[in-house]
Amino acid sequence: IAVEDYKSQRYFIVGEVRSPGDYPLSRDMPLVEAIARAGSILPTASGEAIIVHSTTPAASGPTLPSPDAAASAVHVDLRAMQNGVATEVAIALRDGDTIFVPRAESVYVFGFVKNPGAYALQQKQTTVLQAVALAGGVADRGATTRIRLIRTVNGSKKELRVRLTDLVEPGDTVIVAERIF
Repeated sequence: IAVEDYKSQRYFIVGEVRSPGDYPLSRDMPLVEAIARAGSILPTASGEAIIVHSTTPAASGPTLPSPDAAASAVHVDLRAMQNGVATEVAIALRDGDTIFVPRAESVYVFGFVKNPGAYALQQKQTTVLQAVALAGGVADRGATTRIRLIRTVNGSKKELRVRLTDLVEPGDTVIVAERIF
């Protein structure tokens, strides 16, 4: 006899997934399957998942990441996992574990772009060009040589002239200026 499901054992998945909640834990369930049961991650999700191994049974509720739980937390690179290069897929889920998928931090793109607005930074090394591409690219009257960036440094806003290859940071505002004819 092989036990397929333990209805009494559960895991929690919270954050940027389509259907957060608690789910029954199947025998030897991989992380990919656990996320798939929650309907996959949302476009606003960051590129990682944090698995917090609980010391108490699932009946006590989800355990969110905290400094106290840092020793029992495992960080998983979701982008690498989706591309098939992650070895973290084999992490064993246990009763009471919580999978937390945090929201991605945003960059704001305004000015002469096709779709100005806030965009989730899906990867840590995002260039100005990639941020502008998230906004649909430069509009007809925009200039790729006249891009400014507003960044908050030590509580004060700094305006910087940037090149397309420079990196953006979470919270940056990219402004594409009008082309001079």
